[in-house]
Amino acid sequence: MNSGVNCRFCGGPLAEFVDLGMSPLCESYLTENQRNSMEPFYPLAACVCRDCLLVQLQEYVAPEHIFSEYAYFSAYSDAWVERARR
Repeated sequence: MNSGVNCRFCGGPLAEFVDLGMSPLCESYLTENQRNSMEPFYPLAACVCRDCLLVQLQEYVAPEHIFSEYAYFSAYSDAWVERARR
């Protein structure tokens, strides 16, 4: 299936290969006051560039919406730091 969107890297045509439906952003935690509010959901359809084979999502969400309260820091994981050191 052709998505009609171009690759962010090379500008080539994209082909959708899996559609996982709608999903909220990862690592977005709701406060107590937000529990009864609708959380934003975004399409989660993976596409591959027919020219450079880069896999990417069709929909673009600005980085500040994804990483402003990102809870995972690999430098704080002793197991991950040890694995990277090895």
